Amino acid sequence: MSPNPNDAPPPINRAEALERVGDDASFLEELLAIYDEEFTEKSPALEEALNRADARAVREIGHYLKGASANLSLPGLQAAAWAIEKAGEENRLEDANAAYRTLLEEYDRLKAFLAR
Repeated sequence: MSPNPNDAPPPINRAEALERVGDDASFLEELLAIYDEEFTEKSPALEEALNRADARAVREIGHYLKGASANLSLPGLQAAAWAIEKAGEENRLEDANAAYRTLLEEYDRLKAFLAR
């Protein structure tokens, strides 16, 4: 039996994220909009680095996305970005590709969650 996606934890720990920004919900929304812009910029660059088998660029972009995700309490995105960073560091690009697919799935989950 496959897991129900509705059983998954939310893609953002909103209480933690709000605490990080002094309970300023509008500032959090602004930061999430910036994250969205940065993600849509970094994602194609990451895909290109994977296609070029550029492990260093994969690691660097993974590291950037890991930090940005952690700062906004996005645990699924943070975990996927960490896996990308680690795989790039260890030149395991097949694993980085798999983690990239997970990253995109987590991003889609975040977008859907925030659109509600």
